[in-house]
Amino acid sequence: MKNKPSSTVYISNLSYERDRNGLKSLFSKFGTIKFIKIIVEPTTNQSRGMAFVEMASIEEAQKAIDSLNQTVIDGRTVKANFAIPQRGESSSKKPVEKKDKKKDLQKDLSFKATQLAKKARNEAKRKANPFDVKLKKKA
Repeated sequence: MKNKPSSTVYISNLSYERDRNGLKSLFSKFGTIKFIKIIVEPTTNQSRGMAFVEMASIEEAQKAIDSLNQTVIDGRTVKANFAIPQRGESSSKKPVEKKDKKKDLQKDLSFKATQLAKKARNEAKRKANPFDVKLKKKA
């Protein structure tokens, strides 16, 4: 099954010893590499033999796939294909919205101010209540 062309290549069945520099040397022949992500086992931090390599253009990714798919690298037959976009992700990347730190800080400060005001109001109510009876310990 062929995936929709994108500039990201998914490569699997890699040797577990193949690291970022090894992938860089493999893919640099086909063009400019923008990003490399090696999938690792979370508990052991060992490679799972899969990686995503984002190239500068779809044409460069296509060259890499054509050259690397079904070739033997480090004694293993690797598979290369276009990466499938994540759910909700489109092929054209949307600009990431920057969070307004000042706005977040203002919200945080206004929340704190509200909490302090409530605390002060409750404290004033407790002091003003003449029917507040404190129980005395029996001797």
